[in-house]
Amino acid sequence: MRRSKHITAAERLIRRIQNGDYYVRGIPSERELAEEIGVSRMTARKAVKKVLDDGHLFRLPNGRLQIRSGNTRPQIALLASAYPSTETEGWNINLSKLSREFDFLLRPVYYYHNDDPVIKSTIERFDCTFFLPSCLPDNLIPELKKCGKPFFILNSDWSRFGMPSILLFPPVFVNKLMDHLSSLGHRRIDCLNVQPDTGVISDRIGQWKSWNDGHGFKGRLFNEPIAPYTDPYPVAYNLVDRLISRGKFDTKALLCISEPAALAAMCAMIDHGIRPGKDVSVCVAGTGMRPESFRPSLTSLNGVDPVPFLVTCIKWILKKNRRWTGPLLLQPENIDVNIRQSTVPEIGNINNSKTKIK
Repeated sequence: MRRSKHITAAERLIRRIQNGDYYVRGIPSERELAEEIGVSRMTARKAVKKVLDDGHLFRLPNGRLQIRSGNTRPQIALLASAYPSTETEGWNINLSKLSREFDFLLRPVYYYHNDDPVIKSTIERFDCTFFLPSCLPDNLIPELKKCGKPFFILNSDWSRFGMPSILLFPPVFVNKLMDHLSSLGHRRIDCLNVQPDTGVISDRIGQWKSWNDGHGFKGRLFNEPIAPYTDPYPVAYNLVDRLISRGKFDTKALLCISEPAALAAMCAMIDHGIRPGKDVSVCVAGTGMRPESFRPSLTSLNGVDPVPFLVTCIKWILKKNRRWTGPLLLQPENIDVNIRQSTVPEIGNINNSKTKIK
């Protein structure tokens, strides 16, 4: 016997609810639902009634449909910029693994600009959100705090706003990279940045300045921040290429604030016959692009496993506590330096890199 169309449509709607498909934009109207699943409006109306009767939805006083809590696994969002990045990919991979271990549904959600309404909507609708922010308008911060739903900031420190944050690479560890360059005999250490002026980026540059001042060193800052959601590689390459072409690049030690800047700088040097690691010592304040696979391999801060920090947050989420009682800033107590060919060329391949611990 052929199944009723509205039963099949209701089952599709339930699967979508369970997969978190409607947590961002809400349940569509009957007309929109009919168009989405290719049925008549009457069939869509019957399907919605069945889903209501089965307890997956309830109707608000204004007539709109709302997903009933408790009928699905915990819905957790990873909210990130739509601009592709290894940073977003890394968080997504780790959260996906944990979703299977802790039985929650992970839904990546992407925003397209700093004041995108999807940011607030996502935090309001999901049980919890892990949020990778960029430069957000000041007025949005108090709005997010009023949402009434838990969220955690990733790779930025918003603890000063009372928002729990996971910061894998605290800027203070830039000092270790500076110590390493100094141990090689460098007495002038320059800095290259092309990232937008966010809190963490500014703090990394601030650590470079403070270390230089504290040690009586001089250093030039090559700083050309790109617009948000812009590819940093060509900007960094053109900057270093231009400096070399004009005879204004006499750097012997270079701290790069991000991996794209470091890769672009080394490529520009090589194109002009300058050998990174031998003629110029290069290191980077991060590990997001697998610096061990660069040629020459890139001296960097050691990678930090985010899983223990995420597990702490997820266990709290699953307990459904109302208020976060952990520290507002989750961060590693220590990060080592992975010394590679870009500062010590004789190290050789990636298996022979050594770690400097202080």
